[in-house]
Amino acid sequence: MKKVILLFVLLGCIAFTAFVISGRARGGEVSFSGSSSDRSQLEQYALKFMEDLRFKDFQHAASYHSVEDRKKVNIPQMIERWFAVKPETLDIMRYEVQKIDIDSTGKRGRVKVKTVLKILNANEIKEPEIMLYFFKDPAEGWIMELESSL
Repeated sequence: MKKVILLFVLLGCIAFTAFVISGRARGGEVSFSGSSSDRSQLEQYALKFMEDLRFKDFQHAASYHSVEDRKKVNIPQMIERWFAVKPETLDIMRYEVQKIDIDSTGKRGRVKVKTVLKILNANEIKEPEIMLYFFKDPAEGWIMELESSL
């Protein structure tokens, strides 16, 4: 009987170790910081931001930034700098949130988004990963950091 219990404990340890190693091998981390509502909110903001980029609604995409950054944000220029292509030739076909991290203070967050896009004039498919950075403002809530994202 003791051997059976020991076998189950050993198998449990091996399974847990494999889970942790597989997460790190994919570039992921096991992270338990941040509330689930903050994580959910960051995921929704990232998905809505990507949808705005997909449909070229740059004015609405700027709304995820702080009030003062909205005045100077130039999303088409940021897209051109990041993807090395003019926004009008960019077709964002798919995107998905891969990872959400919130720091130990709960005031900074980042969202890793994997995209599949097509460069229309070159008929080329790319799959870049984008890291979107956020900070929690007491007055405005979660706000995307202008220069560090995209």
